[in-house]
Amino acid sequence: MNRTIEITPETFLIESLTQAFGQATFPSPLKVSFQTENFIEDGKDRVLVDISLEGLLKASRPNSGHILFQPSTFELAGPREKIFWNPDSLKVAIVTCGGLAPGLNNVVQNLVTFLSDRYRVKHIYGVPYGYQGFTHDPLTKRFAFGWRRLDSLSVQNIDFEGGSVLGTGRGHSNPISIVDALMLRDINILFTIGGDGTLAGANAIHQEIKRRKVPISLIGIPKTIDNDVLWVSKTFGFESAVGKAVEALRCAQTEARSAYHGIGLVKIMGRNSGSLTATAAVAMNDIDFVLVPEVPLRLEGQNGLLNAIVRKVLDKGYITIAVAEGAGQDLFPPSEIEKDASGNEKLKDIGKYLQKLITDEFKARNIETTLKYIDPSYMLRSQTTSADDSVFCAKLGQNAVHAAMAGKTGCMIGYAHERFTHVPLSAVSMGKKRLDVNEPLWLSVLAATGQPSYWG
Repeated sequence: MNRTIEITPETFLIESLTQAFGQATFPSPLKVSFQTENFIEDGKDRVLVDISLEGLLKASRPNSGHILFQPSTFELAGPREKIFWNPDSLKVAIVTCGGLAPGLNNVVQNLVTFLSDRYRVKHIYGVPYGYQGFTHDPLTKRFAFGWRRLDSLSVQNIDFEGGSVLGTGRGHSNPISIVDALMLRDINILFTIGGDGTLAGANAIHQEIKRRKVPISLIGIPKTIDNDVLWVSKTFGFESAVGKAVEALRCAQTEARSAYHGIGLVKIMGRNSGSLTATAAVAMNDIDFVLVPEVPLRLEGQNGLLNAIVRKVLDKGYITIAVAEGAGQDLFPPSEIEKDASGNEKLKDIGKYLQKLITDEFKARNIETTLKYIDPSYMLRSQTTSADDSVFCAKLGQNAVHAAMAGKTGCMIGYAHERFTHVPLSAVSMGKKRLDVNEPLWLSVLAATGQPSYWG
């Protein structure tokens, strides 16, 4: 949990279409298709947000001589015995947004097959190229891109492919235009798959749906290899990206080890969070320096990074450095801030910056060295999933379907303490998850590398 964010039990209250449009009255088809009676009960089945003893003690306070226990909890995800929607007349849209990540096709496949095969939904559409796929002419009602009809057969084997069969894209998240498009197509449920920018856009769409008082359920599914979405212990694509990052680090180390005073430098994705870089470094377990956005860099001086690199090369003979793309951004001279289509600030290239700086430092000291720089960024995003990631994608997709069919709305499928949960999109928009330098992952990095806890 991000400890800088103030939360209350009300933070995680989930909205439902049943609050304004009637009760969930349809028996769940899962009783037949799954032959199950294992249903979740709203108000009863919940998961603690903070499971630490300190958190539990904070949630307990005296009240008239008794202990009042009010912890913050997530609503547990899963099937409900009664569903809100009639599957026969239901229309569903699915959109994938933002950058690529391993598992997009897996999630789409599981959404479609579970809707079609288990809930017997007949009308499922794939929206192309992210939120841009909702673009339409309000006068002619013609859409800029054709939507795809999806069923179990059309998504067969798409999990063998990287990328997104629907296409993806950044920006174009105009909530008014998007809700217009949803109403024009008579869509009842929208699944949005993406990272923090996509989910912030989804929250704006949800607010516009509420303003118009129309029965449309919106469910978000968190995707990012940066693993920086709040209230989710891991996002899909993260584990697969770690595996590919380890491959790049091994290649860099091989190059470094095979050269006199060799240096292998690898830039790994991670705009605001060093989680991917740190996890890959621990998995590799033989990295000499790990640089992340959460730890400020100091280059010069006796205890600075450059001097530490030189000493390590002379002592060990070769080194490997892993740097997150968002590290050291304050080292660059201030300039006009540029933003991409998603509204993210464009980062300066810390990898090439360090490559030149380290090479110049060795030249200035008249020490021979060979530096090999690897930037595997898009290789991390465009690959297929690992086996464990595939399983995780399946569970995310299935729980998203359960939530939507029950009439839940304005929420994301979260994952906390080995449980899938419902998290309000408003809570997701409270910030970004960052690597906690006091937690075991970063302490494992320090133990493996021997680098100082801070530079300077």
